[in-house]
Amino acid sequence: MTSVQADHSERPVRPDKRNLMLDAAIHVFARTGYHAARVSDIACEAGIAYGLVYHYFTNKEEILNSIFEERWSGFLEAVESIADAKTFSRDKLEAVAALVLNAYRLRPEWVKVLVLEIQRSSRIAEPDQMRAVGRFFQIVARMLREGQEQGELRGDIDPAVAAYLFVGGLDLVITASVLEELHIEPGTEEAYYQKVAHSVAEIFLNGLAAERGTE
Repeated sequence: MTSVQADHSERPVRPDKRNLMLDAAIHVFARTGYHAARVSDIACEAGIAYGLVYHYFTNKEEILNSIFEERWSGFLEAVESIADAKTFSRDKLEAVAALVLNAYRLRPEWVKVLVLEIQRSSRIAEPDQMRAVGRFFQIVARMLREGQEQGELRGDIDPAVAAYLFVGGLDLVITASVLEELHIEPGTEEAYYQKVAHSVAEIFLNGLAAERGTE
């Protein structure tokens, strides 16, 4: 009985080691790409024994899937929090845009892995991942539907279709960031992405047409 209790007392440290491995894998996948990365590279990055990786994960693919599932779950919780806030639809959309864009500013390697190694691969077509990504669109669609019900947004637009357009626009901006197509002055990243978040929400809601003066 004592030995069993001793074993249990050591278990709380295991999730920390697991997260250490996931963080190390993100660094490795972002640096070398998923296909070129080896489990030994992840172990070396984490500073642990090679065999210990297999104590937590079956193979490299399970590591990548775990990165998506666990990091994406935290992202969705943040989006849900924005959607549930008692504020205007415009503010919610801008907050979601800022959340997505700042994720790249704060965690560029994780977003790079998401965009280049998960989103652009066949893995995103797997049922569990499709449901997880679909939930993001559903939350945005709910925000838009509630905005319609409150009279803040026009009611003749399908909120599901509008959600795809909004998220698709953000996806293109994030992809451009990952591919380093956006030229941002060092030290201005936070202000830049806040401005971009405002622009995305503004274009989505009002388009590009200039306001006509009254005659």
